Amino acid sequence: MKLLIENWRKLLNEISFEDAKKRLETKALTKWIKGMAFDEETKTMTLNPDQIEAAKNELAKLVLEFVPEDLTDNQKGTTLEWIISVGINVPEMKQSFYNAAVAAVETDSDRFPSSARADLRAGRERFVLERYWHTHDFSDQKDIFSIKTWDSLAYAAEKAKKKYDDAMKDKEFQDPEKGTEVFEIPPPYKGKWFIAALHTKAAACHYGKSTDWCTATDTDMFDNYYEPDDPLFFFKDKENGKRFQFHFGSDQFMDEQDAQVDEAERDYFIDLLSKVGAAKTLPEFVPGPLAAPVKKYQILQYWVTKNEVAQTIYDENTTPEELMAVAKKYAGEGEQEIIEMIIDSDNATEEILQYLILNDDEYGIDAIQSEKITDEWLNSLAYSEDGTLRYIAAIASDYHNRGNVLTPEAADKLADDPLLHIRKRIASHPAASPETLTRVANRLMKSGDDEESAGGAGSVRAFLSNLLRNNNLPTNLFVPLIEWSKTRGSDAVRVDTSIDRTLAPMAMESASRNSNAPPEVLVDIYNTFDNTAQSGYRFGSYVALARNEKTPEDILLKLSKNQNQSIKYEAQKTLEKLADQTGMDSLRENFRRFLK
Repeated sequence: MKLLIENWRKLLNEISFEDAKKRLETKALTKWIKGMAFDEETKTMTLNPDQIEAAKNELAKLVLEFVPEDLTDNQKGTTLEWIISVGINVPEMKQSFYNAAVAAVETDSDRFPSSARADLRAGRERFVLERYWHTHDFSDQKDIFSIKTWDSLAYAAEKAKKKYDDAMKDKEFQDPEKGTEVFEIPPPYKGKWFIAALHTKAAACHYGKSTDWCTATDTDMFDNYYEPDDPLFFFKDKENGKRFQFHFGSDQFMDEQDAQVDEAERDYFIDLLSKVGAAKTLPEFVPGPLAAPVKKYQILQYWVTKNEVAQTIYDENTTPEELMAVAKKYAGEGEQEIIEMIIDSDNATEEILQYLILNDDEYGIDAIQSEKITDEWLNSLAYSEDGTLRYIAAIASDYHNRGNVLTPEAADKLADDPLLHIRKRIASHPAASPETLTRVANRLMKSGDDEESAGGAGSVRAFLSNLLRNNNLPTNLFVPLIEWSKTRGSDAVRVDTSIDRTLAPMAMESASRNSNAPPEVLVDIYNTFDNTAQSGYRFGSYVALARNEKTPEDILLKLSKNQNQSIKYEAQKTLEKLADQTGMDSLRENFRRFLK
């Protein structure tokens, strides 16, 4: 039996990364999200089916961020399996994982603020996992599944690291000099710095003693990084003994604790490296030619050039013509940092920013947020023959600090655009007039052969939700749209007479969020959910109704006594707000008596 268990554990710790990732596609994470979303007090789901699926996908992305890159394939696979099986269930982390997953898909910013994602930083946990595996041979707990908390994992890793350091302290590495390319240091840096390129594992271990660099461990990590034209660059400050190691191919610029240095410090070392001379000799394992690193290593040349470009971009003496030349050279080439620097530069003119928007599909779009890009120009894109440019016009208002960019005329034109995703965006656009939305709504409800319906159930759902959430939607369209939603099933045809098998729950939740929804519609929404089976949309609708100042007082009073604390709190807050706005002391007094 003991042998069987040992063999089982050995197999468990030999999980490929690809095999482990398949678990992200199973029902395991969905069940986890459902379990967290279930309110035990009210016996209801606090997320609707779409939100559960979206949250599951976000959780899958999130746990992948916790897996260190500096591991073997089996170590990465085992790590991912441990996170899915153990890590996300650790009590002190469980709620944080859930909040971070739901915050990315939940429109309720008060329940799940944008900071929720930032609160769950993978940095510390990834570092702990990396240290655990790098010192695994010295660990007392080689079976990671025997470790049940992140703190226990950190303790095991730290304990193994001490054993590792003790074992390595007096270890002699075989001829580290044979793999070390020591560069000549020119004045005024001569005598202040030791700078070398490391070409062998022995060299990496020798110069990385007592650091947290994975390349300085007795593992295969050095081989995973090293290439003859992309070595490790080592810096040592002779005055204070501080050490740094750069690997350009993986964008890792590390201090002794294996933490990334900031950009200013990174650029200082790159500039320093560009000034050093060739090594005096070429040791046995150092590839030729004998030359200064900036001439010998193309990857270093690239980074030096990028730093020079940055100086051009930000130099106050740079002319618009010079900056435009930089924009033309790098637009569309995948150079995110350079494009972002141009957008950020005071030297950038509207013409340059327009060029980036039009010619860099991946990163140039961020130039929209610049005040130099006028609303007039963005509106002109709505009349372009290029669908990509028309889409830019449709989404321009989404960019930070832009406000509403489109004119009602431009929005009206885009509402009839040949491209489905553009029309879909206009259905939710604040510039869309009531007349425009009426046309869009009537077209949606017209027939099963309509182009919106031809886009599939997802398109119908998106159009319907966008329309019902748009505060410009005429009040007389709420009832027809909701009634129409009761005839539409998940496959865009009526599949059942039961309301929860149609688009109606989603439609009612969307309408309940609209500050322009007629009070009688909000009453009907409340009553419908109050008399139907439990639903994820029910919770979302009740929260929205509790926040909606158009919700009649009697419904708000009922919601203020709901068993769910979130619903109860929102309704009480809205009643207090209404009382403050109207000076209705009688409302406040009735409300307080009602709560007793």
